[in-house]
Amino acid sequence: MSQTDLTRAVITPTNAPGLKRVRQLGSQLSSVLWDKLCFDPSGARLLAKADSRLRWWNLDAATDVPSGSVELKMEPIEALFHGSNHIVTAGPPVAEAAVTWRPRLMAFSTTDGSLWREETLSAPAIGLAMSRDGMLLAILERGEALLWDVAGWKRIRDLLGVQWQASVKACAFSRDSRFAAVIVTYYDHDQAALYLWDLKASSHPWVHPLGFQFAAGVAFHPTRPLLVARGVHEVVVMDVHERRVLRTFTDDTHYVSNVDFSPDGEWMVSASDNHGFALYHFDTGEVLFSHSDDSELPTGDAISSPDGRLIACAQGDGTVGLWSTESALS
Repeated sequence: MSQTDLTRAVITPTNAPGLKRVRQLGSQLSSVLWDKLCFDPSGARLLAKADSRLRWWNLDAATDVPSGSVELKMEPIEALFHGSNHIVTAGPPVAEAAVTWRPRLMAFSTTDGSLWREETLSAPAIGLAMSRDGMLLAILERGEALLWDVAGWKRIRDLLGVQWQASVKACAFSRDSRFAAVIVTYYDHDQAALYLWDLKASSHPWVHPLGFQFAAGVAFHPTRPLLVARGVHEVVVMDVHERRVLRTFTDDTHYVSNVDFSPDGEWMVSASDNHGFALYHFDTGEVLFSHSDDSELPTGDAISSPDGRLIACAQGDGTVGLWSTESALS
């Protein structure tokens, strides 16, 4: 973490209304479809996936130019950090010796973007999730789901029970890696659903219809045995041990596309269709802060840094905005 980061205050429900954009990473792109952002576990690197481009930044460096990039032949569904030194994604093969029509799980070096490892998949990946410690990867393919050992680069076992007549919106692991969750929207009826696996108890998931049509995101609470399943307007909070809904609330003001927690779980952040993002108090659902960049171009993810001092938002012009509160030393 840089000295500049150490002087930034941790974002709280109290100081969230004072959020300001402090950096803008990357150059503007004429045409971009943002999807995903990801911090590495240390918070020193930030990864952005836009279309078939992967770009990442060293946030300790003074420059806002990416420290590395990879251009894939086909748009991947997700890209995630494995520690700080590697990026894992799924897409077409990039090695000359690879069979051109077989999709691959790939890992790249953050040092120079070189291919570190790859593995043939049986079908295109429609969802990926990495555990917090970087040891486990959930790979959702057309027709099956796998639990993957990233360090050993090998399959652990199948994850059973998913009906694949669905569009996977998001996947997540709990902080202790015990639970894995997937939120989907079915093709054949108008209801989203949650799949929750207890990885220590059973290979079959608990399946819960969510009562809304379009899935937006799923995230585990960082300190309590809870998860949030998010629709574009709806929020459902569930107890993962008791398998029951604790509360719901609706935000008709914002049309959101993802959900992420602060490290202490006091607030959630979501990208919104008014081309910005919004912060919500977890316990009350109150909107603590919202921003729109007044652009007609859609934004991508809005996420919290691991230390809770920054929010990153993928902006419609292809850049990434970093937001923080006033300096803790000011």
